[in-house]
Order: sequence, then C-alpha cells, then structure tokens
Amino acid sequence: FAFTKNNYILLGVGVLFIIIGLSLMQGGGSDVLTIQNKKELFGDRRITLAPILIIGGFIINIFAILYSPKGE
Repeated sequence: FAFTKNNYILLGVGVLFIIIGLSLMQGGGSDVLTIQNKKELFGDRRITLAPILIIGGFIINIFAILYSPKGE
C-alpha cells in the first residue's frame, strides 16, 4: 500500500481539524442585525479561529499524503 499507519492517522487528524473548524464557523443568522447579533456574527471565533483550523486541516492532509518514512 502507498500509505502507512502514520499517513492514515495524519489524514484523520486533518479531517478532524476541518470538521471542528466548520462546526465553529456555523451559526444562526437573523434577518435583523442588532448590536448583539453583529458581535456574534463577526466574532473572533468565526473570523479567525475557524478559518485557521480549516486551513491547518488542509495543510495537515497535504502533508499526510506526501509523507513517507525515511527508510522507504
């Protein structure tokens, strides 16, 4: 096989990061934007943390696909 156990573990971690990032990004919206809704809609969790986790998950997945042990 082309992948080892470490590759599959890294792929799983990357997918987990992507799922966590997407779940942090989701949230309910409303028709009327009040001050509280704007604070929740444009909060640090949605604007910074979630995209960082998603991009990190994709980087981990790329690394997992390209990773091969030194002995091989």
